[in-house]
Amino acid sequence: MRILIFGPSGQVGYELAANAGKLGKVITAGRSDADIIMDPLNKDSLDKLFTDIQPNIIINAIAYTAVDKAESDQEKAFLLNSDFPGALADQCEKLDCLLIHYSTDFVFDGTKKEPWSEDDDTNPLSVYGSSKLAGEKAIEISACSYFILRTSWVYGERGGNFLLTMLRLGRERDALSIVDDQIGSPTSSHDIAMATISLCEQYIENPEAVKAQKGIYHLTSSGSISWYGFAKSIFDSAANHESLLLKDLSAISSSEYPTAATRPAYSVLNCEKLARNFNIKMPNWKDSLEQCIQRLYN
Repeated sequence: MRILIFGPSGQVGYELAANAGKLGKVITAGRSDADIIMDPLNKDSLDKLFTDIQPNIIINAIAYTAVDKAESDQEKAFLLNSDFPGALADQCEKLDCLLIHYSTDFVFDGTKKEPWSEDDDTNPLSVYGSSKLAGEKAIEISACSYFILRTSWVYGERGGNFLLTMLRLGRERDALSIVDDQIGSPTSSHDIAMATISLCEQYIENPEAVKAQKGIYHLTSSGSISWYGFAKSIFDSAANHESLLLKDLSAISSSEYPTAATRPAYSVLNCEKLARNFNIKMPNWKDSLEQCIQRLYN
């Protein structure tokens, strides 16, 4: 098996590259491959890459994730989040290889009061969410075998994410105010990678059965929390390992912390479909956070 991973320097891509070796030969391509990533409509570069490697599985962990910046950088957001996965889908169709792509809870508008299912109507509130939804549709209209894994609030031991930002601010400031009226499921990049690898293992064992279940799936930690609650849990756990400057953590509303992009108020995802079809069950966000903190400090 030859597994081609796009985005090995990102949060999920790094974990994939570090753990996917048991699946077969792992090849990576990142943003330094500018002729491939930044010009996906130039088919020659992708054609050559796919022809040379002849991959069996493609995992795309490249995305434009600067949610607020995307409001003024729409062209690049759609290039990375829509055009590029669409070009990958075309290649996978030609070579009959499996495509695994990550999407987001931001395709929903957050108006529900119960977890979103894969069949719920999408209605993104931001350019980022719209670009990710466009990427989903670009893959869906192709004839390739694909899995679109929607995840949320991704954090990990590297990269730019909420966990590392909170730890940095907790060392620099004695007071912080965090939004308490946006609810979601913090999901570790390590857990996302391991669930993806499990899906790949099942595909390798029985490709036709897995391809028959292709489509969109939700992949997040179980349980839910606000950003404020997540921050409090981060600081409570970190206090067991270091002394932080932070003394005062307060909860505020989204209206008190205006941002360029509008976030969904409730974006918890229902992951029962993934558990039912592939027996992939994600841990509770609290347990995963504690494990991630342990790895960080060790």
